[in-house]
Amino acid sequence: MGHHLRAIQINHDSYISLHVQLHNQIRLLIVSGQWQLGMRIPSELEMARELGISRTTVRIALQRAELEGLITRTAGRGTFVTYSPTTDVAPRFVGYVTRSFHNEIHRTLLSSAEQELSSASYRLIFSNARDTNEEVHVLQQLLQNRVSGLILWPNARTSAAQRDILLQYQALGIPVVFVDRPVNGVSADYVASDNYNGTYALVQHLIELGHRRIAYLRTNIQGLLPIEERVRGYEAAMLAHGLTPLTPYRINSPHHNEFWETDIYTLLGSENPLLVEQIAEALRRSTPLPTAITCVNDALAILTIQAIRRLGLRVPDDVSVVGFDDLILAAHLDVPLTTVTQDAHEIGRLAAQTLLARLDGSTLPVQHSAVPTHLQIRKSATTPIDDPHSVQQGQPRKESTTH
Repeated sequence: MGHHLRAIQINHDSYISLHVQLHNQIRLLIVSGQWQLGMRIPSELEMARELGISRTTVRIALQRAELEGLITRTAGRGTFVTYSPTTDVAPRFVGYVTRSFHNEIHRTLLSSAEQELSSASYRLIFSNARDTNEEVHVLQQLLQNRVSGLILWPNARTSAAQRDILLQYQALGIPVVFVDRPVNGVSADYVASDNYNGTYALVQHLIELGHRRIAYLRTNIQGLLPIEERVRGYEAAMLAHGLTPLTPYRINSPHHNEFWETDIYTLLGSENPLLVEQIAEALRRSTPLPTAITCVNDALAILTIQAIRRLGLRVPDDVSVVGFDDLILAAHLDVPLTTVTQDAHEIGRLAAQTLLARLDGSTLPVQHSAVPTHLQIRKSATTPIDDPHSVQQGQPRKESTTH
């Protein structure tokens, strides 16, 4: 029966659990009609051997498929398909596709959305698409799986194929809700953090501490709405307090002139010395140095702290540094990071609720929902020295303001 398993691909390097991957693909094969009513499917042992996974993993996936009414398992006879897409009522499935699954924000958001959808008797099919091409492939598979709706955290590098498949969803009456960023050319509901006001509050906090020369550091991704909103919040806060915004530092990928979104996954990986040196070089060219640096995310803030130390300066004594995201790591640095906390649970809940409203027939205009953020004040930002011009590379202040 090995030929029945050729369509199943298990990624052992994925953040998605192996049993979830297998369960999703078994469901797709059955609902799409590739595994037909009455067919005997491979045994636990056959699946484990052919796919290179444990029998326990296979057993969990099959148990979930049985609970959904897709298969029946009979001792001594085997496991058989009991669902037919031509005669049975289609299961209520919702697709959930994300561009990454690399930190706790993504896990919390997924869990919250799944809980909300389950309470309305919808089952969630989760997929991780690492680039736009893979995203298009996954979205095509979900169409075959006859999903009722879609929650999508799209890849930043949009393509015509990506837009075309999403417009096909809409033409078929399948509602789509975007998370974190929309896709240009596709009009659909959109749920994200309040990136603008979150950054505004962060910069205002620095100004209230006494900072006047505040820089902004971002990844060099063009046209990505969350980043643009954070930059806009920085500029607005500076102007509102009579200060001149500085031209943001743009950090490039070690591999490309532009920072690709997939490079963000490795910000704190083996290549971080290249990025630290790039940030340090940007600071060397700054005369005078800023007294505070606002970073587009926590990962860049951590690298910025390393770059400042490479210059022989201290955080926050010589330069304050703040981030955005509030990763778990941020609170456990040797200098805990002042940052902005995103409410991932509320984003997931609201995205699911928005989709459920559309599935119930809501005809309201397209909704753009901004979930409030929270300023998390820690020790990486403090009052600047009286004369910021006196702080030069390799010349740290004589007295610390923190103990």
